[in-house]
Amino acid sequence: MKLSVLQEDLSHASSLALRFVSARAQLPILGNILLKAANGKLILEATNLESGIHIPIGAKVEEEGELTVPAKILVELVQNLPAGRVEISQDKDVLQVSTNNLSASISGIPANGFPKIPNKIDSPSFTLKKEIFNILSKQLTFASGVDESRPILTGIFVDMEKGVIAVATDGFRMSVKDLTKSELIQRTLDKKNFLLPARTIEELGRSLPKDSKEVKVEVKESEGQLIFDADSLVLTARVIEGNFPDYKKVIPLSDGTVVNASKDELARAVKSAGVFARESAGIVKVALTKNGIILTSESAQFGKEKITIEASIKGDETQSAFNYKYLSDFLGSVVGESVEIKTQGPASPAVFQDPKDPTYKHIIMPVRISN
Repeated sequence: MKLSVLQEDLSHASSLALRFVSARAQLPILGNILLKAANGKLILEATNLESGIHIPIGAKVEEEGELTVPAKILVELVQNLPAGRVEISQDKDVLQVSTNNLSASISGIPANGFPKIPNKIDSPSFTLKKEIFNILSKQLTFASGVDESRPILTGIFVDMEKGVIAVATDGFRMSVKDLTKSELIQRTLDKKNFLLPARTIEELGRSLPKDSKEVKVEVKESEGQLIFDADSLVLTARVIEGNFPDYKKVIPLSDGTVVNASKDELARAVKSAGVFARESAGIVKVALTKNGIILTSESAQFGKEKITIEASIKGDETQSAFNYKYLSDFLGSVVGESVEIKTQGPASPAVFQDPKDPTYKHIIMPVRISN
């Protein structure tokens, strides 16, 4: 292998690849990034066996070849190189990296033991417009689960039975987005619903080339694999097996008490209440009253706090307790200037939404506490 490549391109690509490297790799080669010079490109690949990435970047290739090198070493070295051309060559199992004033050698592992990662899609199952990744990342992925013992909750469920509804939940909160009129998903398969791994959606949102307009997706159920192709940038993930919870049963059918308040004021209040809530299982009491929204938090060791913000209310006064982080996460996902809260009482799930965006609902389960 012998080539030259721009430092900016190599730094960006290797940083992306690093996010797919095994944190605790049982096999040393899984802690490496594969570098492959071929067809006028430098290709970087990484995998943790659950997901993987294939990134081609432009390069001036004089000799083709391939080698895997330690991911963190490569990334940190390249990040500290000056902008401009970087010369790369291979001497058996050693990668030589040089610039005008630097020369480094990285010991690698032969590429023949590196897992094969798909580099293209054979037959797209559906297509996602680029805009959808911003929507899913901002309004849904934060509500998905991270507990690998419940893998079904680590995905975004897309229900295409009637329209297109995207749902994410970790069992304590749930985001629901109606994409029926957005035309951001073009289906070419007969499945009425499917699951997208939330973390992969997040990575795609960060990784998509600026000039890309859509992402093709292939579902290989026999191999248990999902392949995402965005203008040669290819990500792979495992198909999530299992039945997603019936999200429709969680959404309240009637409004009950309805409160409208400033998003920014409520966000500041929640952040302030979190100072004491963090020391007490994250609990914030939220009272919806004629005088506004009253938030209280208390720590037996450090003290307590009470905050009141202006709000309009329809219906009976009521009080519930919520995890302050869930409230903060939702408020960070709202685009508009106001927030609407609907609840049927202390033990009922509360619906949070932007009153000007009926396509997006967030449901948070209250925390049961003793008075």
